Amino acid sequence: MNKQLNPRQIKTIQNFWTWFQQNEQAIYHAYKLGINSDEVIENLHRNLNYVSKRIVIYIYMQNNQPNKFCVLFSAHGYRKLFPKIIALGEKKPRLEYFTAHTFLKPLCAENKNQFSDKLIEMIKSILIKLEDYNTASKKIILTLYMPENISNEDKLYSKKYVKLLLRFTLGEIIFKKHIKEVYFKPIPRNTNGLLSLSELPEFIDYLAKINYSRKLKIFFE
Repeated sequence: MNKQLNPRQIKTIQNFWTWFQQNEQAIYHAYKLGINSDEVIENLHRNLNYVSKRIVIYIYMQNNQPNKFCVLFSAHGYRKLFPKIIALGEKKPRLEYFTAHTFLKPLCAENKNQFSDKLIEMIKSILIKLEDYNTASKKIILTLYMPENISNEDKLYSKKYVKLLLRFTLGEIIFKKHIKEVYFKPIPRNTNGLLSLSELPEFIDYLAKINYSRKLKIFFE
């Protein structure tokens, strides 16, 4: 994680930001108005790929600065990428239409204004059931219950979207550390015993304190 980047890698990151700053208005119009979006987004990913093909970029609206988009760089918990993610944050220029952030952090009161009300409400609308928890590995298996407005979408898209919301809720470190497997189902008529996805970070923190020598299974009926 503390591996130093060489001058060539740092230069590549600086070149990415130079390109981003020069094309900032076009990127903003692509996301805000859909102008030349396919071409602009393709160029954005191509330039980021020079830094690393494994870095994930998220661009979305935020509450605290409604006239700006948030651009967030994530390693999805892959520690070998951390030095590059950190450098992307350190080398970011002053931007007019974007605020730049690094790492998906757990959703909490301190950072929820970085997201839109729509995203927050969507997270709250997803319900969860803990299927299995291994106290040795601290890994959990979850079922995520999707509301109708998501489950009616294309199945592959809806699963990817809900898994993304799970990452945004937990943050990339906790997600990689604790999530073993995720199942997806529509919300049932009887939701007794199910938790909101927004409650999961606190629940995982509680589970992580359980210390038994054998595997423990917890079911919410």
